[in-house]
Amino acid sequence: MQFSLQFNSIGFLCVFLPVFLAVYYIVPAAWRKYVLILGSVLFYAFSGERSLLWLGLLLAAALGTYFLGLWLGKGGGPWVLGISLGILGGTLAFFKLYQGGTWLPAGMSFYLFQMAAYLIDVFRGRLRAEGGLAEYVSGVVMFPKLLSGPLVSPASLQYQASHPQYRLDQVHFGLGELILGLSLKVILGDRLGGLWTQAKMVGYESISTPFAWMALLAFALRLYLDFWGYSLMAMGLGRMLGYHLPRNFREPYTAKTVSDFYRRWHVTLNAWFREYLYIPLGGSRKGTYRTILNLAVVWAATGFWHGVGGNYLIWAAFLWLMIVVERLWTGPWLEKSRVAGHVYTVFVILLSWVPFAIGDLGQMTIFLGRLFGLGGPALNPWDFWQLLTQYGGLLAAGLLLATPLPRRVWQALRGSWAADAALFLLFWAVVYFMATSAQDPFQYFQF
Repeated sequence: MQFSLQFNSIGFLCVFLPVFLAVYYIVPAAWRKYVLILGSVLFYAFSGERSLLWLGLLLAAALGTYFLGLWLGKGGGPWVLGISLGILGGTLAFFKLYQGGTWLPAGMSFYLFQMAAYLIDVFRGRLRAEGGLAEYVSGVVMFPKLLSGPLVSPASLQYQASHPQYRLDQVHFGLGELILGLSLKVILGDRLGGLWTQAKMVGYESISTPFAWMALLAFALRLYLDFWGYSLMAMGLGRMLGYHLPRNFREPYTAKTVSDFYRRWHVTLNAWFREYLYIPLGGSRKGTYRTILNLAVVWAATGFWHGVGGNYLIWAAFLWLMIVVERLWTGPWLEKSRVAGHVYTVFVILLSWVPFAIGDLGQMTIFLGRLFGLGGPALNPWDFWQLLTQYGGLLAAGLLLATPLPRRVWQALRGSWAADAALFLLFWAVVYFMATSAQDPFQYFQF
């Protein structure tokens, strides 16, 4: 078995992180950026299959974009930016397309987007390319955000790399976020994944309609808890290192429209597409038809970012269509509604996860038929009752965590002895689950 340093591994939590933090805070502050680079290199080398092979590519890209940024900052023309972005985009496209993306280096989609944003902002004059090489590289390869974000504003990243805030209260805060994020993934998200796995094992053509909806809800909650958990861990680890990484999820399932959902879901990726693709295309400033076309380009790019399969294009096209309908007709009414907007958004988003979850068009069609009672009788019409007793509590907990209530309660308790006691118990529960079950990779690592 390959030694792994993913966040949800005993090796990371009990060996790498304590040793790294000890060294990071023992050395003089001026040396910490070098410790961060070295620690991030080691983390990446052991983050997954073939990661050691792709480490050179990561470092070469970081060094290359730094010197290209210097060139752009000294008056390099649009052709320099165009060639630079062409290299970054072409590299990502090659690995996405080569053997169906099975050789995509870990984190490439995220770190290449971070580098592209840096070059664009330097060219626009929003950012000086005069910072030190070590500061730039440490910001790009920083292990908390390296594999799945969040994407950080280049200006913010440059400033924080030069002015990190080392405070004990931030370490305490960050440790709490790390434990909460691990709990969302390991204790709840991974276990919910078992319901979707059972649906696949039984066969979509054999399950009942209630089972199909329960499985789809479990998939949606598992994806949310998994990625939200990762984002909390990244924020927490960043705080422990003296960085403030942005919040990546803002309770998306409380949205009243699909547009609002994607302003709340994976906030930094959607902000990247808006800032570096949608607005340069003209945004919504050039009339209705141009806006619809610009949205189509952005969603096509978003679909390709997630994968090259036709299912991702179906997913992106469906969401684009729903957003266009909202812009032209239903959006104002949904925003004003108290209940209808929430129900509509959850229903549409759940349907959108079907092509996201099922790559085969035939199986996708069968599952959609099951959702709406089509395709003949189920193998066992009462299959959902047993699963409800097994997963009902987990589904209820996942639904509760999709609301603002847990966040409000936690903010009221944070810093108290009760909150610290809860974190202590959660930490050992996480360790128990990690020690007694197979390591389940983060869902967004495949992108």
